[in-house]
Amino acid sequence: MHILVGPLVRAVSSTCATIWVEVSQPSLVTLLLQSPSDPDLSLTTPTIQVGTRFYAAPQLRSLRPFTWYTYKLIITTQDNHLPESTIPDDSYYFRTLPSIPANASETISPHPNAPLRIAYGSCRKLFNPADDTLSAYGDWLLEHEAERETLWPQALLMIGDQIYADELSPFVRDAFPAGQRVALTFADFATLYRHAWTSTTGIRQLLAHVPSFMMFDDHEITNNWNLFSGWRARALREGQEQLLVDGMVAYWIYQGWGNLFCDEQTQHPLLTIMQQAAQSGEDALEALRACVREEVYGKTVLPWHYTIPTVPPIFVTNVRAERSAVFSADEADFCASARIMSHTQMQNLHDWLQAQAQQPALLVSSVPVLLPPLIGLLEYLMGNRPLQNSRFSLLRHLGLRIALWQLWLTRKMSFDHWPVFMDTWHELNKMVRAHHADVLVLSGDVHFSYAAVARPLWSKRRFRLYQFVCSPFENSLEAGSEQQIRLQSYLPGSIYGGLFTRTLPLQKLAPTPHIARRHLFQRAIAEVTIELHEQGGYTAQQEYLGFVEGKFQVLARTTVAR
Repeated sequence: MHILVGPLVRAVSSTCATIWVEVSQPSLVTLLLQSPSDPDLSLTTPTIQVGTRFYAAPQLRSLRPFTWYTYKLIITTQDNHLPESTIPDDSYYFRTLPSIPANASETISPHPNAPLRIAYGSCRKLFNPADDTLSAYGDWLLEHEAERETLWPQALLMIGDQIYADELSPFVRDAFPAGQRVALTFADFATLYRHAWTSTTGIRQLLAHVPSFMMFDDHEITNNWNLFSGWRARALREGQEQLLVDGMVAYWIYQGWGNLFCDEQTQHPLLTIMQQAAQSGEDALEALRACVREEVYGKTVLPWHYTIPTVPPIFVTNVRAERSAVFSADEADFCASARIMSHTQMQNLHDWLQAQAQQPALLVSSVPVLLPPLIGLLEYLMGNRPLQNSRFSLLRHLGLRIALWQLWLTRKMSFDHWPVFMDTWHELNKMVRAHHADVLVLSGDVHFSYAAVARPLWSKRRFRLYQFVCSPFENSLEAGSEQQIRLQSYLPGSIYGGLFTRTLPLQKLAPTPHIARRHLFQRAIAEVTIELHEQGGYTAQQEYLGFVEGKFQVLARTTVAR
């Protein structure tokens, strides 16, 4: 009996913590927690079978805010027998989040010792493990263990492309049949997650000590998943149902499940299946597949988005699975303006923003809202649908031809960020304008890093929409694409969608050739620190960490003071 993956510290609040683990056979998993100020706590849960694999995610409640806890997992057989060889010797620790005010609509006073510090990034291909900044970050944090009170982040946000299911790393190909180059089944995806989270000491230590929150992007399933409205229908016609269903089931098990808190107000349909399987002892795989299949065929929408009760709080969006999906053969439907998220999620975001009216709001989107100026303008133009609502049939026909050309170019250029989704772009723009404080967005996806800001063209209010981007953990930008980004960076700003956008200065802190003007073309992980001022306002600082001549260090910094 062995721990195969984990332990991972997942959703942590001021009073609750979730520890996720995969083990080798049916077991009872006991989570033991210790704190100098509290009596010992323990919770025992049975593993849940999914296919031929076994998982547990025990959640302990009634914890103290902003407190360090030492924890240990004990794995026993179902009859509570504990062979000596199965007792894990390792103890780990984590910190709960600071408490939040009783009235979230009021201005939050900063915790005396706790400006919000979070680490984030995306895109971890693992073709060159020696360049993996996520693993190096884990090593770096453990080297600074003595400074964990002030230096360690409160949370790690892994916001897309944790695995590359469409392009198998050479380090895992031996685990797949000869000639197979992509993940196809739940077992395939599980193999990739296991490799991603156990391949080095650094990644194992990072995930065992720092609370992690996750959201998928396309490579968790396949490249350009849901790129355009007809993508899903075409994939199903081509026989890719199992890839879509099993990929999303694997995402739920390895990422989505651990994002849920003890006190979730709404019961997630997939969580209900897991709870029923825990009680019955039956394999949950087919029930999970059946539930996910309904979403793949557009019959239901599963809630993948969620919030994190940090100070200030965070809303993690799902901008991949809820994109417009057209299953009809009607050309007009196919060419209609698409959405990047459902009306329901947009309403949830609207309500959440209203509740945070007096403080800066943090959004997480796997793909950026604000892009470098010229790229953002081009994507916005490709999402605009002129003439389609004209009263004259000839103009409507012309609008349809234009839309078909726009879709062709969108697919060719892989335009799939917020500006190209016209309806949701304007809805978000309207929400941000109505918010009484700034909005900061954290994103990845694009394989280079930058910061940008947007302000409304016609408004007396001083609000700003800030965009921070960090990508990749371990990947690279193609040479041709990097050259295009470098050339367009000579345009510092642009106007589209009622906003004036510009990239922000990047203070270079290390001798690296990969910083060009206001863009970083290097593997990196970012730390964002937000300090709320007692007299109002805030300071947000983003630092990029990565390798320079083999040494892991801070590369560059962007600072916003409001």
